[in-house]
Amino acid sequence: MKTGVFSLMCLIVLSIAATAQDTTQLKKIDQLKQSKVTKQVVGAITRTPKADTVITIKSEDAFLPYEGKIIRHIQINRIGFDRTVQDTTRRFRSSVARIANRLHNNTKEWVVQENIFLREGKPFNPYRAADNERYLRDLDFILDSKIFVLPISENSDSIDLLVITRDVFSLGASFSPRNITEHRFRLQEANLGGMGQRLQVAGVYDANRNPTIDYEYLYRKINLFGSFVNATAGYTEINTGRSVGNENESAYFFRLDRPLFHPFVRWAGAAEISRNWSTNTMRKEADFARYEYLIHDAWAGYSFGLKKLPNALAENRNRRFIAVRAFEERFLKKPENISTFDQLTYSNRTTFLGQLTFFKQDFFKTNYVLGFGRTEDVPYGYRLSFTGGWENELHKKRIYTGAELNLSTVNENGTFYTYSVKLGNYWSKELIEDGLAQFGISRYSRIYFMGNTKIRHQAEINFASQINRGQKRLLDIRDVNGIQGFRPDSLWGAQRLYFRTETVLFTPWKLAGFRFAPVTRIDLAYLAKESRSLLQKQNFYSGFSAALRARNENLIFNTVEARVYYYPKTIEALEPWRFEFRSNLRIKYPTNLIAAPATVYDP
Repeated sequence: MKTGVFSLMCLIVLSIAATAQDTTQLKKIDQLKQSKVTKQVVGAITRTPKADTVITIKSEDAFLPYEGKIIRHIQINRIGFDRTVQDTTRRFRSSVARIANRLHNNTKEWVVQENIFLREGKPFNPYRAADNERYLRDLDFILDSKIFVLPISENSDSIDLLVITRDVFSLGASFSPRNITEHRFRLQEANLGGMGQRLQVAGVYDANRNPTIDYEYLYRKINLFGSFVNATAGYTEINTGRSVGNENESAYFFRLDRPLFHPFVRWAGAAEISRNWSTNTMRKEADFARYEYLIHDAWAGYSFGLKKLPNALAENRNRRFIAVRAFEERFLKKPENISTFDQLTYSNRTTFLGQLTFFKQDFFKTNYVLGFGRTEDVPYGYRLSFTGGWENELHKKRIYTGAELNLSTVNENGTFYTYSVKLGNYWSKELIEDGLAQFGISRYSRIYFMGNTKIRHQAEINFASQINRGQKRLLDIRDVNGIQGFRPDSLWGAQRLYFRTETVLFTPWKLAGFRFAPVTRIDLAYLAKESRSLLQKQNFYSGFSAALRARNENLIFNTVEARVYYYPKTIEALEPWRFEFRSNLRIKYPTNLIAAPATVYDP
């Protein structure tokens, strides 16, 4: 233990000394090293934790004792794959870690620096520090981050900060067989040159396609010139971007986006343009739908508060956000002989929306929610939005009004609840049209232990009802809208109720750095054409599935999952049993403070 403390103390002192300009500063560093308070803090952060510890704490708790103190220096340390940010003195002696350290280019120090919004010479804000930790963890190329506060002395009004980050292994490749003839693959470098750039090439090989192989290319740069604006450009032949038609599509697109990365950022927004067209890869003849369209989408918002708290150093975390959005989907070419059912799919649409949002959101730090042991951030607080605007679709111009409420809570035992309400409708000749009301509750249980296995249970119930349908699509129970993996084309209704429950067992099993988690799931749903007849036997559908998930948190790969489904009641040509293997499954608890203004019908 003493050796571990001494090692980290040497690391801190050498890091600060590397930037020292004179002997006076070196004397201050020596005083810092001898400080009783500093020794206690360093001892606490280097204490060897219990293996695979489960945590659930408020993100700002560790920082609150230092609120208001002046930040003197901010030091950055990027560690390798043989250490963790929780205890940098503990090393994993494995050949995999050694090889990864040799092959991987660490994120450049200036890249980490550009993504730190704490400033030297400014008062220390505990909530802002917690926000910065979370923001760094959310970057594609960083696995975990931690900010340590280093007091100068017991009575000093200043502190130093040590920011420690650990990358993911950014080189990645995946191969995913869909069936005997179709195979998808991906090659990517998520942190090209350690400069926060993603370069990705993906493709599909299918003996039934023409040509048999198609590609997708994507480039993304995080935080352009320290502006927190991200830029993405891409070209695809495999229909993985935003698409609206029923055929395989090719597209090129360009996007700029600036998130609201902490509540006190003033500006956020995004702009995107894409050109999409259908490609006859499956060698269709008379029934091929030939079309081409443009998408222009832009939004911007401004965050502000109403009142300061009596304490000048404290911040009122209740915020307001006002935003506007303009969206256009314009077809340059439409398919011939469009059916009545597909008219909405191939219709031009122009939408203008304005939104006022009231929100307060903070975070708990925990793990084993959706990840396999990494630090995860779970939000708690509220978000209340009021939206209004105008839409022109199918040559029909209508006013839109809507409201949305999200309330998230976290119990002391580590159980998370989210309550949501969505209400929206269009106005046609002073009558409500295409109204939609949706209510939902989701729950993530606390962690249960069975030996070395950790168990987390998730449940969700959701009810939706459509009122006076005009031209919007009816409700369905396809996949995420009801029953996972269930994808009928002709099952629609005006009222829907679903319940889903999933249990994940995080096992201690490991193979080449991959951890494994068996999953069981039950989906139950009612879908009725008439609102009066929802809870009837003929409207009931169900799905049962079991899966095995695998993930290596040190790699850029997403979660790999093999799942078998069983549907007691099917329609059309759907089979009751189905097997699916997904190698690019994205599983992450949502942490966005604000989203673009949207209607209740937008995805």
